[in-house]
Amino acid sequence: MKIPLILVTLLRVVLGAILLFAGITKLMGFSIFITNVDSYQMLPIGLVKPISYLIVSAEITLGIVLIIGYFSRGAGILSMLLFLIFAVALTNALWRELTIADCGCGNFLFSLLDLMGLTISNEPNWKIVFVDIVLAASCLGVVSSTQQGYGLDSLIQKEQLN
Repeated sequence: MKIPLILVTLLRVVLGAILLFAGITKLMGFSIFITNVDSYQMLPIGLVKPISYLIVSAEITLGIVLIIGYFSRGAGILSMLLFLIFAVALTNALWRELTIADCGCGNFLFSLLDLMGLTISNEPNWKIVFVDIVLAASCLGVVSSTQQGYGLDSLIQKEQLN
């Protein structure tokens, strides 16, 4: 799929910023995030903390990698999987009617959406599932693009051609 370089770059950077700031937000309140992960009742108690570390690490790492444009396709695939996992976890919680005060997914994207008049609560709801699916589809745009936009990938490729 041929997407203009600037559009691919912008999409990649926005997705990276969403992940990076989500990871940083979770890291700053990590004990609360562990409680949020546990409230989904999907993991054995012994795996809640390690998986919480894994989620935060993945969000920060993928965010940085997408922003700088290095290994963009791989980061796009992993980011898409991460957003789909979030959507499945939220869907599971909604179907099971679990009482969860904070989905653990609030970040600057929600603040931007609030500014546009699209208020999204931090309690699990179908709007958040929809946002996660849209973000996963956006990652698919980065993955399926024939070029990865401006970033380290394009610089490395240019150097290899010379």
